[in-house]
Amino acid sequence: MKTLFIAGATGFVGRELLAQLDPAEVSRAVCLSRSGGEGARRVAPRAPVEWVRGDLAEAASYERHLRGVDAAVNLAALTGKARREDYFRANAHAVATLVRACKAARIERLLHVSSVAVKFPDKSRYDYAQSKEEGERFARESGLRVSMVRPAIILGAGSPAWQGLATLAFLPVIPVFGGRTPIQPIHVSDVAAFLRLIVQRDLFNGSTVEFGGPQVITIEQFLQKAHTLRFGKPAPKLPIPMGLLVGTLSLLEPLFHSVLPLTVGQLSSFRYSGVMLSNELREERLAQMKTLDEMLRPLCAKNGKQK
Repeated sequence: MKTLFIAGATGFVGRELLAQLDPAEVSRAVCLSRSGGEGARRVAPRAPVEWVRGDLAEAASYERHLRGVDAAVNLAALTGKARREDYFRANAHAVATLVRACKAARIERLLHVSSVAVKFPDKSRYDYAQSKEEGERFARESGLRVSMVRPAIILGAGSPAWQGLATLAFLPVIPVFGGRTPIQPIHVSDVAAFLRLIVQRDLFNGSTVEFGGPQVITIEQFLQKAHTLRFGKPAPKLPIPMGLLVGTLSLLEPLFHSVLPLTVGQLSSFRYSGVMLSNELREERLAQMKTLDEMLRPLCAKNGKQK
């Protein structure tokens, strides 16, 4: 049986991973959280858990808890809209700190969860994507046995990505920008299942694997599908030229960054393909993965109950 160190354990993916860990395979999970044991109220772990209050970027807050750990799993990340320096502290420099702490504790295995945004061809205005790319570099060059995972848009109850998409999908008229861009949403339970299998099978072989759901759909089709599931009929659409939107945000962002609903960088998900490369692990579990309908129906239910 393995002992794991999990950073970001109370986050969206972390909660699901803890719910899936098999006590027959994992004897103990040392879980790092800014809220420490208070985070236990948000999760239902199957394996025994030791909660540690700390910050991944500050090794002193957790390094003594790494003793005897077999593998580190990094799910910690800063998403949404933030300052450039905060992105890099949380998504890059914290990874470098974790690597040094793992080496000091003689932990050889690291499972690092990155982002589809690293694949985007132009990240010049997207600080989040740049910070995740830098985090990948620190993990890749660590000298540890590393497995890196890039998930597509992750859906499920509490999904940060869904909150923004739902705002657009449930409008009376759907604004369409980058509508033909393909995406490949995946359910959080499937992401957690892949992470569990990587740990279970000791697949720390230096590879970078991408995980998307069973179906590819354009952003416009996705928003219309969600709207129809919610209201019973499709919505009128309002095409907005991407160039116009980028230009307008470029002018407003320096002055009104704190109040704008999104930045030029965050538009990247509407501009660049989110289709993921397949791999043997995904193909093995493909028939068990949640379909797009199964992901969206509970999220779009009018009673507000999400699964």
